Amino acid sequence: MLALVTCAKKPSSIVLMHDKGGNPDYRPFYDQMGQLSKTATGVSFTQSPYPDTTTYQAAVRAALPTDKAPDLFTWWSTYRMKELVDAGLAADLTDLWNKHKELPQGLRDSMSFGGKAYALPYVVEYWGIWYNKETFAKYNLSVPTTWDEFMNVCATLKKNKVTPMVQSVKSWWTTFILFEEMVARQDPQLYVDLCEGKVKYSDPKVKAAFAVWADLIAKGYFTDPATDFFADAPRLFDQGKAAMIPAGSWYLTTLTGNGVAEDKCGIFIMPPVNASAGNVVIQEASPILISAKAPALAAAKKVADWWMSPEGSSAFAKMVNQYPANPKADTSFLPPVKVEFAKLISDQNYRIVTRYWEGTPTPICEKAVDEFAKFILKPRSVDTVLADLDKIADEYWATAK
Repeated sequence: MLALVTCAKKPSSIVLMHDKGGNPDYRPFYDQMGQLSKTATGVSFTQSPYPDTTTYQAAVRAALPTDKAPDLFTWWSTYRMKELVDAGLAADLTDLWNKHKELPQGLRDSMSFGGKAYALPYVVEYWGIWYNKETFAKYNLSVPTTWDEFMNVCATLKKNKVTPMVQSVKSWWTTFILFEEMVARQDPQLYVDLCEGKVKYSDPKVKAAFAVWADLIAKGYFTDPATDFFADAPRLFDQGKAAMIPAGSWYLTTLTGNGVAEDKCGIFIMPPVNASAGNVVIQEASPILISAKAPALAAAKKVADWWMSPEGSSAFAKMVNQYPANPKADTSFLPPVKVEFAKLISDQNYRIVTRYWEGTPTPICEKAVDEFAKFILKPRSVDTVLADLDKIADEYWATAK
C-alpha cells in the first residue's frame, strides 16, 4: 500500500486588522499593499477594517488572546504597546530589526521592551499646524516664528471673522492635541517628565501651560468643540472659515481627500511659549505588530520583513503621502510641503518628543483625554481637572512595574 502523506500548505494570504476603515479610509491603500506583498513575497494579506479607534481597540484586545488573533494589526508605539507585550500577546521581531540595521535606533527604542523589538514602523510623522496659505495671504500674514507673532496671527484672523484654529472634543482622542502643544512649548523636558510620572499635573509649570490654553479659548481662537476633526475641519479650512488645524503631517491626506487643493496647504511648528523651550517637534511613529498567536506567524514575518525594507516602506508611504520609516526609502514622491517640513526639522535641529497618545501609559492617557475635554468645555474647571489628572496618574504609577 502507498502511504498517504499530507503536507501543510503555506498560506498565500493572511489578515491585517486596522482602524482606518472610516475617516480617514485606508482600505484602498491596504488593498494595494496586499497585492504588492504578493508580488514581492508570495504572501498577500486581506483586511479586517474598523471604522473608529475605540471599537478597534476593543476588538483587538478581545481577539489577541484567542485563536482568532489577526496575523498583522496596526497599533501605537511606546506605552501603547507595553500592555500587549507584558501580556505576551505580541510576537518578537528582534531578528527583523537586526536585519534592517538602517532603521533609526530611536524608532527601534520606541517599539522595544527589555531589549526586544515587537513591531515594525510603517510610517513616521511629525505634528505641526496646517494653515491655509490663501487665507494667510489674504490678510498679509506670515508664518509665525515667535509666540508674540503667533498671537498676532490669531488676533488678526479673529478680527476678520476667521476662526484661527480647529479644536475638537468629538473624536475623543483629539483633546490631547492642544494639551501636548501647550506643555511642550512651555518646557519640553517638563512634558517628557509629566508623561513619565516624574512631575505632577498640578505642577505650577503645567498649570501655567493650561493658563495659556485657557487664554486662547477665552479669546475665541478655536472652533466650536463639537467640530468634527475629520469631516468638518477640512471643509471649514477649505472655505477659509478656519485658518489653522493643529495635526500630524499625515493630515495632508485628510485635507486633499476632502477636496482641499494641495497648494493651499502649508504647515509650521507652533512657536515656543517660552523662548527657552527651544525648537521642539512632536513625533508619531505608526507600528504594525504580529500577534503572538498569529495563525500564520512565519508568513506574517515574511510580509513584515518586506515592509521594513526600503521598497516596502516607500510603497505604502507613497500611497498616503507620509514619511517612510526606512531612511533608505525613496522620498521623491512626497509633496513639496512635506519635503520642506522634514528639512526644517532636520536643518534646525528640532528636539523630538513622543506624542502624548504613545508617550504616557495607556491607562493614564485614556482617562486624561476625558479630563482635557472637561477643560476645553469649561476652562474654569482647571483646578479640578488637574487634581483629577494627578489622581489618575498617581493610581497608575503606584502599581506600575
